[in-house]
Amino acid sequence: MRLDWKYAVLVALIIVFAVPVFASGGEIHACECVESDSAQERLDEASAVFLGRVVEMQFEDWPFDIDSTAVPLDEPLTVEFIVHKVWKGEVSKITRLRTARSEPCGFPFAMFEDYLVYADGNTGSLEVRACSRTQPALDAEEDLAILGDGYPPGPGSRGVVRPATLDCFAPSGTASVGLDTWPLMLIAGFVWFGIRKRRRR
Repeated sequence: MRLDWKYAVLVALIIVFAVPVFASGGEIHACECVESDSAQERLDEASAVFLGRVVEMQFEDWPFDIDSTAVPLDEPLTVEFIVHKVWKGEVSKITRLRTARSEPCGFPFAMFEDYLVYADGNTGSLEVRACSRTQPALDAEEDLAILGDGYPPGPGSRGVVRPATLDCFAPSGTASVGLDTWPLMLIAGFVWFGIRKRRRR
């Protein structure tokens, strides 16, 4: 039984490209950071930009403390701020947003610390990712100088509205692109095509 050389080459190429995917566990994390935009670019892109202090953090669906090892690191987390100053958006004095407990998807906020926050999403459903340029206020001197004076927050409070809009909050586990199945499907397709071709001969 002879195999068409073109068919054999195609199968070999698929295997070569599939090996790195299998070796890496079959996932490419959508949350991995690339080079951060400048402060001005993030100001233009973000839905809200503000300086505030974290006063409360809680999981949305788990009755555990935020330091509990029983909860996945990428589990959605609601973070409440007392806002000091605003540069963009309708941000209330008490503002809540959504993130994950730690990287690669979320930003690792700490209780009672001040942060310069670049939030995305809708006005009523703000979210922060690891790559958002959000940073502790103590490290944000350069950004604060570029942003300028800002304006005071609005009265009242604004809560988190579900569902989230950011890809990193997948229903289960860290957001990823499932690349572990397409090589097998292509190989199976070529094998099926080759068998049918030989039968017709």
